[in-house]
Amino acid sequence: MAANNSVILKHWARIIKQWPVDRVRPAHVHFQKVMQSRLLKLQNPAAATANVKSNDAHAIPVEPFNEQTELRQVNALYALLENRFEKEYPIPQRVRHPRSSASHYDDLVKELDEAPNRSWITNLWNRLKGSVRLR
Repeated sequence: MAANNSVILKHWARIIKQWPVDRVRPAHVHFQKVMQSRLLKLQNPAAATANVKSNDAHAIPVEPFNEQTELRQVNALYALLENRFEKEYPIPQRVRHPRSSASHYDDLVKELDEAPNRSWITNLWNRLKGSVRLR
């Protein structure tokens, strides 16, 4: 059991390390951060139950380690990491590039990449440009 537990924990650590960062989500709810806390609970379930507030709050019971469930979850995440479903069920190009705004998703990613490095003047200019629309 301990050896299998160790193997599963290594798989979880590998998945967390390889998972791409989602630029749209706030940092406190990134997949990596949420799964790190879950991994800590799997590694040390006693510490998870000891971390209870002193007021009369009830701790959520820690589920016992179930090897089969963990392996299924790890396999599902590996399938997502390797894009197995994208290869099996390809998305048509017209979904990614709709006729109404073909470059919408590309523009969104570009905007997310540029936003942290902009000066306040550029931010102000973009805000003014967005609020005044001339035809």
